[in-house]
Amino acid sequence: MGHARAERDRRLHHRVDLDGHAVLFQRGDPVGQYALENLSAGGAFLSGERDLRPGHLVHVLIDLTAGDQPMSMTGSVHRVRDGDNGVSLAIHFPAISADQEDAIHDALLRALLRRDDQAARLPLLVFEPRSRVRQEIEAEIRSFGLPVFSVDSLDDAVRELEGEEVDYAGIVIHSVTHDPASMEVVEFFTRTESLRTIILPEPDGELSNMAKRLASLPHVSVPRIWSRSELRRALSN
Repeated sequence: MGHARAERDRRLHHRVDLDGHAVLFQRGDPVGQYALENLSAGGAFLSGERDLRPGHLVHVLIDLTAGDQPMSMTGSVHRVRDGDNGVSLAIHFPAISADQEDAIHDALLRALLRRDDQAARLPLLVFEPRSRVRQEIEAEIRSFGLPVFSVDSLDDAVRELEGEEVDYAGIVIHSVTHDPASMEVVEFFTRTESLRTIILPEPDGELSNMAKRLASLPHVSVPRIWSRSELRRALSN
């Protein structure tokens, strides 16, 4: 449990610059509006005009300009710095709910993806023979604002990757296919093309070890399990 919490904390506290603003409240009264400099699940860095004292509790309403839903949470003023055009506030979030954590994760992922124009423009290719699983993976990728195209056979996947009609930002594979021959082809493409690859393994599946061998490559991600949060983390890396 402690190890899992430590792993989660390391992920959550990765800060990302975002476009947006935050409104601070104290005891129900508005303090002022601040520019949102960056955000993580551990806290936020804001800039504005009105000073606050470290240690003060505040209610933070964060509104992102990218169309995300406003986020509301409680924090404390951790650090204050004076600047030429006002003050900078480091706000610490001592405790957030699972829903708030997910909302911040999604906002960070979308911000990271927007930075990479090419990744945002090019679709991901999903190779998964089973219709239900394939549709589930497609839906998750689309929920992060990414274009996606899927195929149900290895021949179609190879044809898409070798074709000149469409360039792909990467390929997402579910190793539950239980087909060593298919994974060997995937390994060949991954090693020769340096194609960004995400392999979603089945726990204790017979192909997990083969997938994990590829995880040593810098452009390959092999999450520990197939879940929304692990897929989100793989897409944001």
